[in-house]
Amino acid sequence: MARILAFLHVLLLICSAPAFAVEDREGDLLKAVNQAREKRVLSPLLFDRRLAKAAELIARYSAKPGRDVDYCRLIEDAGVPCNDIGVVSSAGTKAALGEVATGWFDDTRTRRTVTNSRFGNAGVGVERVEDPQFGALEYWVLVLGNPPKPAARNWRQGVLREVNSFRARHGLPPLRLVPLLNEAAQRHADDMAYRDYFAHETPSGKGPGDRAAAVGYRGLVLENLAAGMGSPAAAVKGWIESKTGHREAMLNRDIRDVGIGYRFLSLDRGRAVYTHYWAMSMGRRGNS
Repeated sequence: MARILAFLHVLLLICSAPAFAVEDREGDLLKAVNQAREKRVLSPLLFDRRLAKAAELIARYSAKPGRDVDYCRLIEDAGVPCNDIGVVSSAGTKAALGEVATGWFDDTRTRRTVTNSRFGNAGVGVERVEDPQFGALEYWVLVLGNPPKPAARNWRQGVLREVNSFRARHGLPPLRLVPLLNEAAQRHADDMAYRDYFAHETPSGKGPGDRAAAVGYRGLVLENLAAGMGSPAAAVKGWIESKTGHREAMLNRDIRDVGIGYRFLSLDRGRAVYTHYWAMSMGRRGNS
């Protein structure tokens, strides 16, 4: 079940500051929140583009009269898993943004969320509307969390470097990347992520050798899989520390080739919920 720390707090703030005088209201509000956190000896929240999109969607829908706001749906529409997320919001007219942030920290109903040290990232949404009763009105939304991030773009080279470093420590030659094995490994990483399983054998009964043969690679084929690790170093470390054959596979003296696949699934659902899926095909052609 998804978990959200959220409270919709509607607060009308009236002050002498001019309404909407600053162009970057979102950036200034996040700055005001971080200044308030600094006074309480809390680390600053880092801007997150997806959380900002979620905050913008929530602010936009909150500003529409008579509309229920489904936080989870809007958060996931922004590409963020709807779990371990904090949301606070308020509305007002002619409000200084410092007062908006201070209001969230002073109010016992929102303080727990905005001061939670578990959250490291945030996004802000501001929606402006003309209200028949109050005139120019703003809705302010702060979404906090730590959304999973994909591995660095050079993840394939990162895995290769870690594996070859491990082999070198044991006096073994480096493996070389082979495009065919890259394709086989990538297909399996994608298949596990999208068909909701984690295993060497696919739901249709295909194994590592079948995948390699399907792309034109025939010979000795070994395979290491990992799930849940957010970086090449973490994936290879897991294989090195494994007691179920992954370490031995990387130290096999007969293999020469390697292919690496990775799929990041930010909105991972179902039975196998790992977000990060890794596959490494190692082999030696039959005529080598």
